[in-house]
Amino acid sequence: MRVAIGMDLHKRTAVCFAVYAGEGQPSLEEQETLERFNREHRSQPSEPEDMYDIIHALEGHEIHVLIENSTKTFDTYWVLTNLGCHVTVAQARDLYRITKSVKKNDNNDSMELAFYMRRRLHGEDEFAECIMPSHEWMMRREVCRTVFKEKSHLADLKRRTRSHLLLHGIRLSREYGDIFSPKAMEEMRRKNDVCLRIFVSEAETIKKRVALEVKTLEIMFDGIRMYELLLTIPGFGKVTAAYLTSMIMDIGRFQTANQFTASFGVVPKQRSSAECSPNCATTHRGDDEARRLLKQATWVHIIKVPDSVVTQMFNRLRKNGKAHNEALIACARKLLTVVRSVLINDRPYSTDMRLLAQSREMADSEDGFIE
Repeated sequence: MRVAIGMDLHKRTAVCFAVYAGEGQPSLEEQETLERFNREHRSQPSEPEDMYDIIHALEGHEIHVLIENSTKTFDTYWVLTNLGCHVTVAQARDLYRITKSVKKNDNNDSMELAFYMRRRLHGEDEFAECIMPSHEWMMRREVCRTVFKEKSHLADLKRRTRSHLLLHGIRLSREYGDIFSPKAMEEMRRKNDVCLRIFVSEAETIKKRVALEVKTLEIMFDGIRMYELLLTIPGFGKVTAAYLTSMIMDIGRFQTANQFTASFGVVPKQRSSAECSPNCATTHRGDDEARRLLKQATWVHIIKVPDSVVTQMFNRLRKNGKAHNEALIACARKLLTVVRSVLINDRPYSTDMRLLAQSREMADSEDGFIE
């Protein structure tokens, strides 16, 4: 028997619902098996060892499980896959019967997931499938996220420090480009201000951690051709190149440029009715942090490469009245087509080491982080 299971996964519980997904109608015995499963496994703990009970209850049957993507999904996906299940992961925003439901609870969500899975098995394409990384790629991704969060924290601390200086009328001997440069921190230590000393102490700790984490990141991505190629594109620093490499994993899995750009959420939504096709905001699919780093890389690229097709597009859009952020998002999509071209052709974008060094320094600066 082919079975579709919807699993509404939480930190401590997994709410499951199974439906028949074969051709025709289930036999009386098959129907009883499904009813017994739904009684006994409607809600249970979501720890890896508890997943075995779900599979054991339907042992001998073809099991297809649908789960919404979340922080808990990765472990559950690999446990179920290793137990012989066919597991599909979907983005919650694609599952409109759940997100737009007027009666949203765990039981209803698991039922809807099961029916989504059954319809997919019968050929209906209602949502995009999330690709689950291997353990090795997941580890690389987690290191990238850790470095990103540390640098974001340091960038926020810089803004708080500058605000504190302005608020209390504290003047330093000169205007520092980097408020946490060694000279600036030494000067702030000498000020009779408790908050400044706390900010400086915290900044020193974060900078030490970031330096260690970036070295770890470089070791983990050393020898990965995709990472090396991304570093040849002006605007890509070490963190951005590593993060996007961990998200792409394999450029060959994207058959078209549209699929590639859509995975980063920088393509507009499509809404049309009769002759009306209004301009829509971007989908914001995929990883928010990767999209933020992509915007930062695009801005640095525009600044550093005036003759680039991306820069020319930005200037044209701004001249035509587009807002800065709107033009930047459009150019981020254009830069992704450049990224795809570089990766598919296995050819560096630039070999100008001076230009690359300048753009990497700017890209890796916490001050360049775009909100």
